[in-house]
Amino acid sequence: MLRTQKHSSHTADFTKDMLHTLIEYFEYFSDDEDVVSVEINRLGIWLDDPVTKAKKFVGKARLSTDEKTRLEMAQSQMRPM
Repeated sequence: MLRTQKHSSHTADFTKDMLHTLIEYFEYFSDDEDVVSVEINRLGIWLDDPVTKAKKFVGKARLSTDEKTRLEMAQSQMRPM
């Protein structure tokens, strides 16, 4: 019986500003092999700070459908009647 591994694939959207940030701080965040790893989650894209071990926010290119709905609802509640 053959065992197959399922590989998950994720897509990250970057704005030009986010890419400029990665390039600007590449040396600081890269490892010994000159590679930068990013973490992708529902909140956005993150880098691990090699000194403090804290997560550094790179950005979020788009809001999810739920986030857009909540934002629209909040904005409509703020409008004067």
